[in-house]
Amino acid sequence: MLIYRATFNRRQQRSLMATPRKAILALLSFILPLLTSLINLKFQNQSNSVFQTHPMTTLVAISGLLVFALSFGIESTFHSFHLSPTCAAVLRTTMVFSGFLSLASFASLLFPAAWRPGIYVIYLPLSLGNCLYGLVRKWGEWVQQGMMDKLKTLFTRMQQWPVSRSPPILPLTNMDTS
Repeated sequence: MLIYRATFNRRQQRSLMATPRKAILALLSFILPLLTSLINLKFQNQSNSVFQTHPMTTLVAISGLLVFALSFGIESTFHSFHLSPTCAAVLRTTMVFSGFLSLASFASLLFPAAWRPGIYVIYLPLSLGNCLYGLVRKWGEWVQQGMMDKLKTLFTRMQQWPVSRSPPILPLTNMDTS
């Protein structure tokens, strides 16, 4: 029973760790073809292609997609070698950020030029939300640990303080009434 539980917990942890990766891949595999089809519809009657009209935006979109694919490939290939937590976190953050940057760039091609900065502003917290949450959580744990250490030190010192007793209110001496 105990061996089964340990095996189940490891499998459950692996599936939970893979969930964000699968979700990002599913999101990109659904949205990217949709966005490219909409971009093709928008630019089909124009003499210039989208690459000629918006070269920087398409360069950022394609670069983000390539960085996403590279980081996804590295994470998938070396995941079985048990990457260090820091390396795995950097790869996941790179994957999420580059995927969302690519989505933001492709989506910005569908909107007027005045709206493009707003699209990037919306996608930035979405892509960095997981990373920022992890940093805030670690910072909170660090602050909590520091406070607990200081309280422990304070209570230890308080226990070591000499206890001074106040004199009794009534004298406790034997009074002879003879």
